Amino acid sequence: MDDQDFAVERKSEPDATAVLVRGDVDLTTVAQLTEELQSAIADRRDVVIDLAGVTFIDSTGVRALVEAYRSARQASLQLSVRGARHWVARVLEVTGVATMLSAQSS
Repeated sequence: MDDQDFAVERKSEPDATAVLVRGDVDLTTVAQLTEELQSAIADRRDVVIDLAGVTFIDSTGVRALVEAYRSARQASLQLSVRGARHWVARVLEVTGVATMLSAQSS
Protein backbone atom coordinates (compact mmCIF):
# COMPACT_ATOMS: atom_id res chain seq x y z
CA MET A 1 0.00 0.00 0.00
CA ASP A 2 1.38 3.45 -0.83
CA ASP A 3 0.61 6.92 0.44
CA GLN A 4 -2.05 7.36 -2.23
CA ASP A 5 -4.14 4.67 -0.53
CA PHE A 6 -4.21 6.59 2.75
CA ALA A 7 -7.29 8.69 3.38
CA VAL A 8 -8.81 10.49 6.32
CA GLU A 9 -12.14 12.29 6.37
CA ARG A 10 -14.54 13.78 8.88
CA LYS A 11 -18.25 13.09 9.08
CA SER A 12 -20.81 14.52 11.43
CA GLU A 13 -22.71 11.91 13.41
CA PRO A 14 -25.59 12.63 15.81
CA ASP A 15 -23.48 12.56 18.98
CA ALA A 16 -19.94 13.18 17.72
CA THR A 17 -17.64 13.94 14.85
CA ALA A 18 -16.35 10.77 13.23
CA VAL A 19 -12.87 10.70 11.74
CA LEU A 20 -12.68 7.84 9.24
CA VAL A 21 -9.18 6.58 8.50
CA ARG A 22 -8.11 4.21 5.71
CA GLY A 23 -4.74 2.72 4.81
CA ASP A 24 -1.40 2.72 6.60
CA VAL A 25 -0.83 5.15 9.47
CA ASP A 26 2.90 5.71 9.59
CA LEU A 27 5.57 8.39 9.43
CA THR A 28 4.51 9.44 5.93
CA THR A 29 0.79 9.83 6.73
CA VAL A 30 0.64 10.74 10.41
CA ALA A 31 0.79 14.50 9.82
CA GLN A 32 -2.40 14.34 7.76
CA LEU A 33 -4.12 12.28 10.47
CA THR A 34 -2.94 14.63 13.21
CA GLU A 35 -4.20 17.67 11.34
CA GLU A 36 -7.64 16.12 10.83
CA LEU A 37 -7.90 15.04 14.47
CA GLN A 38 -6.94 18.48 15.78
CA SER A 39 -9.43 20.08 13.39
CA ALA A 40 -12.16 17.72 14.62
CA ILE A 41 -11.37 18.59 18.24
CA ALA A 42 -11.50 22.29 17.38
CA ASP A 43 -15.15 21.75 16.35
CA ARG A 44 -15.85 21.30 20.11
CA ARG A 45 -17.68 17.99 19.70
CA ASP A 46 -16.75 14.53 20.95
CA VAL A 47 -14.61 12.63 18.44
CA VAL A 48 -14.81 9.00 17.36
CA ILE A 49 -11.91 7.70 15.29
CA ASP A 50 -13.01 4.89 12.97
CA LEU A 51 -10.02 2.60 12.31
CA ALA A 52 -11.90 -0.14 10.42
CA GLY A 53 -10.04 0.72 7.21
CA VAL A 54 -6.59 0.96 8.79
CA THR A 55 -4.26 -1.82 7.68
CA PHE A 56 -1.15 -0.80 9.63
CA ILE A 57 -0.26 1.59 12.46
CA ASP A 58 3.21 2.33 13.76
CA SER A 59 4.43 4.17 16.84
CA THR A 60 3.92 7.57 15.20
CA GLY A 61 0.26 6.71 14.66
CA VAL A 62 -0.15 5.53 18.24
CA ARG A 63 1.47 8.75 19.44
CA ALA A 64 -0.94 10.81 17.30
CA LEU A 65 -3.90 9.05 18.93
CA VAL A 66 -2.53 9.69 22.41
CA GLU A 67 -1.85 13.36 21.65
CA ALA A 68 -5.36 13.77 20.22
CA TYR A 69 -6.77 12.13 23.35
CA ARG A 70 -4.90 14.60 25.54
CA SER A 71 -6.07 17.56 23.43
CA ALA A 72 -9.67 16.35 23.63
CA ARG A 73 -9.45 15.94 27.41
CA GLN A 74 -8.07 19.46 27.79
CA ALA A 75 -11.10 20.68 25.82
CA SER A 76 -13.42 18.60 28.07
CA LEU A 77 -14.31 16.33 25.14
CA GLN A 78 -14.40 12.56 24.73
CA LEU A 79 -12.19 10.88 22.12
CA SER A 80 -12.53 7.19 21.37
CA VAL A 81 -11.66 4.71 18.66
CA ARG A 82 -13.79 2.06 17.01
CA GLY A 83 -13.37 -0.61 14.40
CA ALA A 84 -9.72 -1.51 14.96
CA ARG A 85 -9.08 -4.94 13.50
CA HIS A 86 -6.38 -7.61 13.51
CA TRP A 87 -2.87 -6.26 13.96
CA VAL A 88 -4.04 -2.68 14.50
CA ALA A 89 -6.27 -3.78 17.39
CA ARG A 90 -3.39 -5.77 18.84
CA VAL A 91 -1.02 -2.78 18.72
CA LEU A 92 -3.59 -0.64 20.53
CA GLU A 93 -4.10 -3.36 23.16
CA VAL A 94 -0.39 -3.97 23.80
CA THR A 95 0.38 -0.26 24.12
CA GLY A 96 -2.55 0.35 26.47
CA VAL A 97 -4.12 2.81 24.05
CA ALA A 98 -7.16 0.58 23.56
CA THR A 99 -8.12 0.91 27.21
CA MET A 100 -7.39 4.64 27.30
CA LEU A 101 -9.54 5.30 24.25
CA SER A 102 -12.25 2.77 25.10
CA ALA A 103 -11.50 1.03 21.82
CA GLN A 104 -14.26 -0.99 20.24
CA SER A 105 -12.82 -3.70 17.99
CA SER A 106 -14.70 -5.23 15.14
